[in-house]
Amino acid sequence: MHKSPELASVVRLPVRATRRPALEPHELLAGILAGDQLAQGALWDAYAPLLRGVLRRSLGPSSEVDDTLQEVFLTFFRVAQNLRDPGALRPFLIGIAMRMARGELRKRRLRRWFLLSDDGSVPEVATGDDADAREAVRRLYAILDDLDTESRLAFVLRQIEGLELEEVATALGLSLATTKRRLAKVIPIVDARVRADALLAPYAHAPGPGADARPAMLGPRLVTPEGTR
Repeated sequence: MHKSPELASVVRLPVRATRRPALEPHELLAGILAGDQLAQGALWDAYAPLLRGVLRRSLGPSSEVDDTLQEVFLTFFRVAQNLRDPGALRPFLIGIAMRMARGELRKRRLRRWFLLSDDGSVPEVATGDDADAREAVRRLYAILDDLDTESRLAFVLRQIEGLELEEVATALGLSLATTKRRLAKVIPIVDARVRADALLAPYAHAPGPGADARPAMLGPRLVTPEGTR
């Protein structure tokens, strides 16, 4: 009798003595549904770096990201039977991460809080010794904090993560047309504020002509899974 995926412990997944073989999405899903711990570990190996980056860039430097990341996997194990197409595994996981990011951002807005700890102090940002980069990260997320939650997440997924429009729409549970309209509105707003800031402007690339263009606004020199390089 197989162990239920609901009882899986993600906490142990990152700890491995040997390299787990990479599995195709259909193999991962079949294994997860069967309660196979090898498949659970392989899922973590394949998607944890992506999802950690998505969460950090959506929420900003935060000590809560690792806990949220594990909740993403625990949630997936509970709802994996709802995924009909194994080829949609990536956007399905990103969608779970975005629902959790929405909840966290809304709680932060209720507290009128962003990039501050519960006691009101500014947390450390993993940016090495580059003081300008630390300040640039803070200014960027101050801009993003002025956006509504859906526009912020759409911007991060498209312009920073570089997801295809269809993937952004799927992850956010929006129609493709709505996603395009939202991006067409928010991209020029963020672009103008980034380019008007002398510290942020050097990190910006030339934007495309609209939401359909490949994203190129913010280079990886500024926004990485750890906040900055």
